[in-house]
Amino acid sequence: MIVDSISNRKIYFKGEVFDELFEQLKSYTLDTPNGVYKNHKDFYFKVMSYDTKLTSNITESHRKEVDVQILLAGKEGIKIFNSNDVAISQAYDEETDCQFYNPIGIPVSEINLIPGYMAVFFPDDIHNPQYAVNSKIETLKKIVIKIDEKLFS
Repeated sequence: MIVDSISNRKIYFKGEVFDELFEQLKSYTLDTPNGVYKNHKDFYFKVMSYDTKLTSNITESHRKEVDVQILLAGKEGIKIFNSNDVAISQAYDEETDCQFYNPIGIPVSEINLIPGYMAVFFPDDIHNPQYAVNSKIETLKKIVIKIDEKLFS
């Protein structure tokens, strides 16, 4: 997992494909409709809006894709769990590249994501997003860039 300013992206993402990815990212704004935007074979963008929650029931990990989560508006709390602190609630689905969990222990880390920063979750990083920061529920606009994990090999 990585949490850092988007301006530091070249520390972690090297090569032409990532230059192209971050150049495409610039075209996504608050006015971009929610949806899935697939215009490259190795990555795509999911644009979404939702209200944060006091309790989130989405705890997930992936096997084939790396998530780069970026907020365009709002703040979001995300909890990170060790595999010993969750129980599988839904087996891995290859089509969606998701496995879901129920937390049974405490998170090993918690982050507050704000615009200008990115949270990067690699395969097997178990993350639990959608939390209200400081218990203040708000609507956020978010981009999740789904990158083929092969680009990191």
